[in-house]
Formats: sequence, structure tokens, C-alpha cells
Amino acid sequence: MSNENESSTPPRLGADAGVRFRLPIYEGPLDLLLHLLKRAELDPHEVTASVITEQYLAWLELLDQLNLDVAGEYLVMAATLLLIKSFAMLPHPELADTEEAEELKRDLIERLLEYQRYREAAEKLAERALLGRDVFATPGESAPEDADAKQYTVTIFDLVEAIGAVLKRIADKTPRAIELRDIPVAECIPRIMHALEGAGRVQFAALFEDAGDRSLVIATFMALLELIRRREVRAFQEARFGPIFLELGAAGRTEA
Repeated sequence: MSNENESSTPPRLGADAGVRFRLPIYEGPLDLLLHLLKRAELDPHEVTASVITEQYLAWLELLDQLNLDVAGEYLVMAATLLLIKSFAMLPHPELADTEEAEELKRDLIERLLEYQRYREAAEKLAERALLGRDVFATPGESAPEDADAKQYTVTIFDLVEAIGAVLKRIADKTPRAIELRDIPVAECIPRIMHALEGAGRVQFAALFEDAGDRSLVIATFMALLELIRRREVRAFQEARFGPIFLELGAAGRTEA
């Protein structure tokens, strides 16, 4: 992730820096809704449940705390969820209101189910072993074991939720009167790379153990997102929704 207005001057994050970063467009509000439904173990037909709406709004609030800008489609989805919820809470809804709410809900569920089918098909295709799909083995040769078969790819939503937990821990320990610092994001990149080169892999939370304030946490997180985008760092889980691990990616090993 990089600042939308590219500049030769490294961005600094602090109390009044005002630097904004943009989320990748390839993960949109439907991805977020599916993520929240999976976490809550709910069916797509329950997408308008109050718990999903509340978690969706809390997620957008967390993005704002991280100085992350989201596309307008995220806000449109939030408005849709709130509109459906408001119709459901009316004491004596008119017939027209009920029909509009049902139509909005039906349209959202259909879009979500269609998108879910698309995502599942893409995931199954990606999980197919390379050998036998693009490469053919010599007769009698066994297929190599997939070292990453039990690893799960981490999404931007997993990462944002993880950093939200770190920020909460920092807030509980940091005195309210502490002065926030301006920290160049670029200065955090070597520290991350050094930690991964020395340890092989580290847990996400461990990367922020020495971060004593919110400014350093956010700057380090922005640097990590940029390294993941450049494939210099890889984030994965060994159990779905389990601890996030970080290790050098293909580009990071080449440079090392």
C-alpha cells in the first residue's frame, strides 16, 4: 500500500500528519461482508443481521483510525445495510417501505451469493496442484508434497483486524497525555526486514512488541502493507482466523 499521491518525500505519520492511504480496489465491500459472515459463522442469507451491520461499521471506523481511505462503494454498502436495518426497526412500516426493504435485502443476498460462488471457484482453481495442471510428471514419478498446503492466505481484512487488536493493547497501556510523534514510514521497512531475516518467520503481534505508541504502530503497519504489496513479505495463517505469521516473500529473499 502506498500513498495515493506519490512523492519523493517519505510520508510521516503523527498526530496531525493527515496522510491518507488507499486500500486495494480488488478487495471490496462484498469481500468484507463474506469475511464477517465467516467469522460469525453465518449464512449469506443472514447478511443483514444486526451483528454484521455493527461489525461492518466498526471495521470502517478502524480504517479511519489507521488513516486508510476506502472506495466509495464501501460507504454505499454501509448506507444500504443501515437503510435495511432502519426499515426493520420502524414500529409501523408502510407496505411500500417493507417492499423496498425486502427488495434491497434480496438484491444484496443475490449479489453476495453470486460473488461467493465466483470466489470459491477461484480458490479451488488456485488450490489445484501445479503438477498435472501445467506440468506433467515422468511416468512413475510421484507428485511433490505442497509445503504450503496447510497454510491460508491472509487478507487485508485479517491484517486490519490484527492491527486493531494491537492498537487496543497500546491504548490500554499508553498514558492519555503522551505526545504523538511523526514517524517516516520508510524508516520502518528496514526494521521489519531485519526482524524477518533474523528469525525466519515471526508472529504478526510480535512485530509490534517494541512499539510503545500509536504512531509507531501505524507507521510500521503501513510499511508492512507496502512490503506485502511488493511481495517482499508474505503473510499467512496455519489455521483459518488463527495467528498471522510473517516471513520473507519471493522478492524479499531475492534482495536478501
